[in-house]
Amino acid sequence: MIRILSHGDIEPALYGGLFLSAGGRGMESMAGQRAIAEQALAAGPVRLVSADEMAPDASLIVATGIGAPGGGKPKVKPADSVEAARLLISMLGRTPAGVICGHVPGFNAWIVAASLGIDYIDLASNGRGHPTVAMGGMGLASRPDIVITQTGVGGETADGDRLSVTATGNILLTEKILRWAAAQNGGLVMAARGPITAGFAVENGASGAISFQLDLGAAMLAARASERVAATVDFLGGCCLVQGRVVTNSVTYGNGFDVGVVVVEGREGRSELGVFNELMTATVDGERVATFPDMIGTLDPASGNPLAVSRLRIGDEVAVITAPRSKFPIGKGALDPAVYPEAEEAMGVDLRSYL
Repeated sequence: MIRILSHGDIEPALYGGLFLSAGGRGMESMAGQRAIAEQALAAGPVRLVSADEMAPDASLIVATGIGAPGGGKPKVKPADSVEAARLLISMLGRTPAGVICGHVPGFNAWIVAASLGIDYIDLASNGRGHPTVAMGGMGLASRPDIVITQTGVGGETADGDRLSVTATGNILLTEKILRWAAAQNGGLVMAARGPITAGFAVENGASGAISFQLDLGAAMLAARASERVAATVDFLGGCCLVQGRVVTNSVTYGNGFDVGVVVVEGREGRSELGVFNELMTATVDGERVATFPDMIGTLDPASGNPLAVSRLRIGDEVAVITAPRSKFPIGKGALDPAVYPEAEEAMGVDLRSYL
């Protein structure tokens, strides 16, 4: 499958991708994400290619961002994704055949693909938002013997705080370096990592994640605003866990992450949502009903727009949607027990026993 992405794909990619961000992003980031997509299409064609059509030994890189959404005012721009990719390529000594995104929306991978003239692979490290590089590491967290390179770029030359960083080692060690760099830049750097082979990506990544994102977004947009919650539930094969008002939001920023609890009360009961950058757990009346990597997302019931958990205020109306992990593409990194201790310690909850 080869598909040339067009301007008509931007809105479906936005809506599907922001919802699948699992509370990490919402409508406040839509204008910026749309601008990246438009810049990508202006830079060159974005060829979406099935991973199965790549030679197993074809070299790929991952385009992503590393940071925390509530930590400050990061200085990043679309060109930083391209610079991070070029920096990585200079370290690796060869141009990759394609690029994948860490998780959707993935527009940073669009602009890398268009600017470098390489394919955008219909695969993500993970099919829903995840808080750490290791969770999107496609199992590399349990392979400390495998060496990768990660690069990060951010800041402004005119302000004297331009930053680029390169780290080579296993994925857990290099993630710490990149997260430190993000903290120096208001909470985010645009990043790239690799190399990985297409064969490794097919075996360990979330194949078809980009097509799934586009199809979900199309289903959401095909419905009237007030019916998008139902359309999203139907597409995912999930459920609307609770629709009601936010009564608690204790999410605060610290040590590179947004951590806390959001409580929503509605006719269906009282739902407590555990947050570690993204929505990680959901309970109803004290019973755990969804745990990462299950999908947990939030929509505005009236507009059908995706909502970021860090922006939810007391009294806001919200629909909480969940779906089992079997209903959408996920990467093996999200099922790797080695990636969970950091989140468990920060959140104070058990995650691993729900794998």
